[in-house]
Amino acid sequence: MSAGRVLLTGGSGLIGRHVGAALRALDYEVVAVSRRPGCMTGNLLDDPEGIVVRAGADHLIHLAWHDGADRWSAPENLDWVGASLRLLRAFAEAGGTRAVMVGSCAEYDWLDGHLTETTPLRPATLYGAAKAATSMAALAGAGVMGVSLAWARPFFCYGPGEPKGRLFGDLIKGLAAGETVDCTDGLQRRDFLHAADIAEALVLLLAGEVEGAVNIGSGHAVPVKDMIEKIARDMGREDLIRFGARPRPENDPALIEADVTRLSRDVGFRPRFDMETGIRAVLKAEGVIR
Repeated sequence: MSAGRVLLTGGSGLIGRHVGAALRALDYEVVAVSRRPGCMTGNLLDDPEGIVVRAGADHLIHLAWHDGADRWSAPENLDWVGASLRLLRAFAEAGGTRAVMVGSCAEYDWLDGHLTETTPLRPATLYGAAKAATSMAALAGAGVMGVSLAWARPFFCYGPGEPKGRLFGDLIKGLAAGETVDCTDGLQRRDFLHAADIAEALVLLLAGEVEGAVNIGSGHAVPVKDMIEKIARDMGREDLIRFGARPRPENDPALIEADVTRLSRDVGFRPRFDMETGIRAVLKAEGVIR
């Protein structure tokens, strides 16, 4: 017997491509919306209501959002606020009962460093502000609409097939091409989690009863330099990395780390990958190592 029917938006994205398999492993029926062949097509910005009706799902994982290289400042972020809230309302009106919507750690005040679900929402980017606005409205309205809603806030995702403009995807492509890669000093510490682990956390969250905001991270920030050196070392191209060749952005936080107490205690999630195994899995999937 199926555990439920899930409408999955952003099913072909960096995280979304892992979510379908994780859902099916728990016996969910998946209706994925994306541009990928074999998925249900539709324009979420223009007609979220029509997509909900066609899907006929009682569960929802909403990942879709503008994800171009300009995602931090793109005006398209504003379009997704309205579309996401329309999607949730249509889902509720169609009888949907359980939803996980995906925000970002960029909603928080990053100057706090170690971030809990009660850290003030003080985003420094349009992307973060749009996600925060959506989260506040969705969480305020879910109970009124009769939907059990969890708002996931992933931290720094990495994985195979990263789009242009993401650190590890650009780094791997550059090293594979034999190009010198200019980096910052890399001393800033970030909380990284493999895309497959984020997907697993989202599915466990959907299957449970936890509501409200939930951080999705490892709980252990590492220097960006360590991640870069590990990739370069495994590819045998440490000679191509130039640390300090690029300046750090102004007001770049020294630390961004998730408090994952709620994720581990209430959701029951434990990461499958650490830094070493996660990077090797990505490099193997990209075909640059065996």
